[in-house]
Amino acid sequence: MSISTYRRREDQNLWNFLSSIFFIVVLIVALCIIWRVRGEFPSSLPWLDLVLMVFATLRITRLIVYDKIARWFRELFMEKRHIEKEGVAAIELKPFEGGIRHTIYDLLQCPWCISVWSALAVVFCYFIFPWGWMVILLLAVSGAGSLLQIISNMIGWHAEDRKHEMQRKSPSPSEF
Repeated sequence: MSISTYRRREDQNLWNFLSSIFFIVVLIVALCIIWRVRGEFPSSLPWLDLVLMVFATLRITRLIVYDKIARWFRELFMEKRHIEKEGVAAIELKPFEGGIRHTIYDLLQCPWCISVWSALAVVFCYFIFPWGWMVILLLAVSGAGSLLQIISNMIGWHAEDRKHEMQRKSPSPSEF
C-alpha cells in the first residue's frame, strides 16, 4: 500500500537549487576568510563559547522568523495589496507566486533554514571579528531570556488548561 500526498504545484525547484548553491558558495568564502585571517581552521572551541553561540543563533532565528520588529523585512518578499474592510484600512499579504522572492519568502518562514544561515553568521563573526564575542554574548543572553519566556508561557498555558479541565470535571453546587 502506498501513501500519496498532494500539494500545490510549484515551479520553485530551480530557485531552491540556486539558493542552496548560493549558501554553499557563501560557506566556502567564509571558510576561506577564516583560513586567511587565522592561518588555520580552528580545531576546538570552549564549551561555554559554543553554548553562547547556540543561544545567539536561537535569538537571531527568532528575530528573523517571528519577531514583529523584522516583519518589514519579511514583507519585502510578499505581495501587498491595500484594501478597506468594514471601513478599516488593511493590507493583504500573500507570497509571490514564484521566482526568487517566493524562495526567499519560504526561507524566511522556516526556522530551521534561517538557523543554518544564522549559525553561519555567528560562527563567522566569532572567528573573524574581535568584537564578535561581545555581540554573541548579548544575543545569547537575549536568546536565553527568550527561551525562558517561551518555557514560562508553556507552563502557564498548561496550568490554565488543567484549571479549566478541573472546573469542567468538578460538580456544581446544585448537584449536591
